Amino acid sequence: MNIINLKINNNLVSTINIYDNHNSNQYSDIISSYSSVFIFTQKSCLMHLDFSNNNNFIKTFILKDRESCKSIDQLREIFDFLILNKCNKDSLIIGFGGGTVLDTTGFVASVYMRGISHIFFPTTLLGMVDAAIGGKTAINYNNIRNLIGSINHPKHIIIILDYLKSLPKEELLNGFAEIIKYALILDENLFNELEKNIQDLYPQLDINKLEHIIIQCIKHKVNVVSQDEYDYGLRKTLNFGHTVGHAIESCSNYNISHGLGVFYGMKVATHISLEINKIDKDSYNRIISLIDYFDCPKIDNLDSKKIITFLLHDKKISGKKINYIILDNIGAASIIEDLNIKVIQNGLKIL
Repeated sequence: MNIINLKINNNLVSTINIYDNHNSNQYSDIISSYSSVFIFTQKSCLMHLDFSNNNNFIKTFILKDRESCKSIDQLREIFDFLILNKCNKDSLIIGFGGGTVLDTTGFVASVYMRGISHIFFPTTLLGMVDAAIGGKTAINYNNIRNLIGSINHPKHIIIILDYLKSLPKEELLNGFAEIIKYALILDENLFNELEKNIQDLYPQLDINKLEHIIIQCIKHKVNVVSQDEYDYGLRKTLNFGHTVGHAIESCSNYNISHGLGVFYGMKVATHISLEINKIDKDSYNRIISLIDYFDCPKIDNLDSKKIITFLLHDKKISGKKINYIILDNIGAASIIEDLNIKVIQNGLKIL
């Protein structure tokens, strides 16, 4: 099974190398130049953790599950652990896990001693195609998702496709939400491929068919980030479906997963795109049909007012204007500045 190694120079992915086999010795050259290594992971990832456990060199910290690790309380515990174990500027921090692990690890690496070198081993599909790439880090605050964060790129991103074999259905869904997002905003050919082959990709995963899709998504994100690293324009389109999606996650106290939230958000954004005559009915039906394949349940007791309240904390709000990403077509997106809040409220009714 192939390994994809992304090397980052000057905050940009400079090379994408693909290796034939998974061998933990391949990492020794990367980590051997550091005085100590600190691995941040979660219990669900321990089955994959195969670094040589030299207690004088490698220390492991088990983060809280899911979004619970992205908190101020967890940060205090992490900083105490790093101080106790003498983490310094010559140390390496490793994020080994899914999106929440990578978000937390990247943020810690950006602020501890004003910056410590770090690398990522994403173990989920979402981590491989999205969370590990682009330098965004964040924790949640006052139940607002990703309110506190930074832009901080790892030195390497090492993607081991074998890890996908052990993912539960929910984690695969989270990743496919991001893959479909790339297709909708950037790549009509990818959408057509997903539409044709989705039954071979989910829920029974064919990694051989998925590998080139993962690489294509990586290239899309690298291309966007290279043009707009700090999220001033083009990169905002990568948040298609996320404005409403993040608000729904927050409203549910994170009982609704990120992928499910993004699917809901994409349905609302697609509906709005139809209502304002940006896409036609045929395109709308094709998009909704693909999303509905993932069997997203109806949201019980949807509180649209509460969702709008959380939405107004979104990072894409400029002043009092809601910068909202809509589709111009399958494979093309744009940003509407100052979208009327009533349009979003009406869109929420389809959920």
